[in-house]
Amino acid sequence: MSCPFPAAARGPGGAHSTSARWLGQPASRRYGPAPSHLRRADVTGNRTATVDDQLFVSLGNDLALLFATPLLRRPLPNAAQINPGLRAEVIRRAATEPGVRISNRGGWQSKADLLDWPLPEIAALRTAIVEAVKTMSSLSPELSGRAPGTTQFKAYAWANLNRMHDYNVTHLHPDSHFSGVYYVDAGNAVTGGTIQFTDPRPMARAMPTPGFNFDRVLTVLPASGLMILFPSWLEHWVSPYDGPNERISIAFNCTLK
Repeated sequence: MSCPFPAAARGPGGAHSTSARWLGQPASRRYGPAPSHLRRADVTGNRTATVDDQLFVSLGNDLALLFATPLLRRPLPNAAQINPGLRAEVIRRAATEPGVRISNRGGWQSKADLLDWPLPEIAALRTAIVEAVKTMSSLSPELSGRAPGTTQFKAYAWANLNRMHDYNVTHLHPDSHFSGVYYVDAGNAVTGGTIQFTDPRPMARAMPTPGFNFDRVLTVLPASGLMILFPSWLEHWVSPYDGPNERISIAFNCTLK
């Protein structure tokens, strides 16, 4: 998986030439400042402000998780219908079009115009992206309070084709709110080609705590038909792929309106 800028080059000079689409339905209102009583985490006894649903996840027994980071993992129910067409088109384009090099080291990456490819499978993929963002948005008091179907966002996507030893360096996706990847064909790697997420709390490494997974790396195993979605600021990389067959994925960025 790759992104507009690797971590070492987050400025505008390394940006994709994108072809973004507005997805979802027009929003009934734009974002404004949250009401004053929702702008801070105010925990008093067993009561929390509404915004604490994002910052304060109660575990019971007087324990809670602070600053939780959402990650969506969703197998698409129509994967068997859309994957063959997506796979064939990516392989065709990889054989005839020059690739883009950003965070990828090896492999082939398309231009970021995938959502405009004239395929019926692309329309199905756009629908899946809308549903994923809708689920993620349900965590937000601001977004979940809107009328159903009124959250709109801009999205663009690109294809990745990796072969033996191809990988992606540590990077994030600036200038976007949520990013994701859809695995068209996970290939047949035994252990390689996994997406690795870094703990976003940098001071967690100051003093390792026995028995706790602070400053650890979260590994997501690719599977054909799996879609994941995460905050664009969450740093990640892809380990070297070690399978003999191609791995094909589609990465995308979403910016909420």
